[in-house]
Amino acid sequence: MQSSIQLATLNYALVVAEEGSFLRASRRTGIDHSALSRRIRDLEYAMGTRIFHRHARGVGPTPAGERFLEHLRSVLLELDNTLTLARSGTKHDQQKLSIGSNGIILAGRALDAIIEFGQSHPNVTISLTESPYPSPEAALGATQVDVVVTSSSRFTGGAFELTLWRDTLAVVLAANHSLASRSVIEWHELQQETLLVRRGEAFQLADAVGRAVQLPLIVEHHVSAGILLRLVGNGLGVALIHDQDADSVPQDAVCRKLRIGGKPIQISSLARWRPDNANPALPTFISFLRDRYSC
Repeated sequence: MQSSIQLATLNYALVVAEEGSFLRASRRTGIDHSALSRRIRDLEYAMGTRIFHRHARGVGPTPAGERFLEHLRSVLLELDNTLTLARSGTKHDQQKLSIGSNGIILAGRALDAIIEFGQSHPNVTISLTESPYPSPEAALGATQVDVVVTSSSRFTGGAFELTLWRDTLAVVLAANHSLASRSVIEWHELQQETLLVRRGEAFQLADAVGRAVQLPLIVEHHVSAGILLRLVGNGLGVALIHDQDADSVPQDAVCRKLRIGGKPIQISSLARWRPDNANPALPTFISFLRDRYSC
């Protein structure tokens, strides 16, 4: 039964998880809503487990579904790298680069930079690791990754460092939230809210707003940015996002400017790597970041 599962169906499952709705996923994939729903049900039947909860406002992954989707993302990324290698015909020249990250407030430009590098350097196979240690710098020190892209300023391990970009933070709220009608929201107005963050983002937020500024209640989730925004849309809290990523906010949520004392909140991104790392792909990646993104 499992051998009949098509690769396209697995990709559709990821799209459904990201969109939180069969209807939005069908528009994105260009296939009929009912056909998409049927393919996901067939996938669940073949696997013998329920991947998604269905409810009136859309769908969300079950606990078993979250584990499956997380593993599926890494498998499909590795498959993409393998196909790229096969198409390039440069097996003996292929290099590998392991990049660590810790979420950086719902993505931002870090993932775009990595994707652009991969597209422009098909001879480099990229492996992404999102905070498997207390911080990605710990993975760097343990030589588990070649380079980390992070917003933390707390690392003092003697690594080389390149300052990249500065992003302005915005706040995402449910469309029916009492503050949703406002174009600008002050930080102190979030003190009674529940702030939803992804793994590793809480201490980065503390760095961005300043240690003297009080933080609201923070709840950490080990999920993708898309799922976190779906939680916000359903009224389970608010979240932060880079303002240039406002287009990724779902229809049941809104993105508003965020200020402290009338001033924007900015977060810096850094690249760090060990000076004794001899991986030939590493200086290529650092040069790419320096040429395109360095402040």
